[in-house]
Amino acid sequence: VDPMLGRMVLAGAELHCLHEVLIIASALAVGDPRERPPEKAALADARQAQFRHPRSDFLSYLGLWEAWRAAGTSGTARRVFCDHHLVSALRMREWADVHRELLQLVHEQGLRVNQEPAPEAVIHQALLSGLLGRIGRKREEGDYQGARGVRFHLHPGSGLARKRPDWVMAAELVQTTRLYARTVAAIEPQWVEAVAGELIKRSYLEPHWQPRAGRVG
Repeated sequence: VDPMLGRMVLAGAELHCLHEVLIIASALAVGDPRERPPEKAALADARQAQFRHPRSDFLSYLGLWEAWRAAGTSGTARRVFCDHHLVSALRMREWADVHRELLQLVHEQGLRVNQEPAPEAVIHQALLSGLLGRIGRKREEGDYQGARGVRFHLHPGSGLARKRPDWVMAAELVQTTRLYARTVAAIEPQWVEAVAGELIKRSYLEPHWQPRAGRVG
């Protein structure tokens, strides 16, 4: 897989959220299986709404994965599920294939997959380790200031497009009529500092002398 996804997997093992990260990373490897043809846009939105997470498109993948697996193990049951929810059956199979291969690899490497559900914040911190170049802070103008001076907007298809949280990370930035962030999640700025380490550039403003402490503050 892409090194970005590989970094997420390693972080998932370190943070004890490998089960969830493997599902999300394999989804990112194959692309979103949800379909939204123009003539059925409203129907797709209604039937896929149950998978949508209010603060994370990444966690929406978990909801879709769990629902697809709960539909049954037979090919017929899963095709019926995909047809009803306007989901690509072919891409779901590709997703499952990549997930199975990644799961085999982590077992071969001796990495432990968590059995208990991981906290959402921990999952996002693991994902963030591979997405440090695709974070953004909301500006007063309504768009986002990203890394390396880029500015972007949240894609209208994102579950966060209307909420527009202060800080986000994105799986990809795509240039169409403007630069859009696709598959996004709200994050906390302190996560970036914890994950990025030496990659962060710090600046200190208005230094002053603290007599009691005997140092500059």
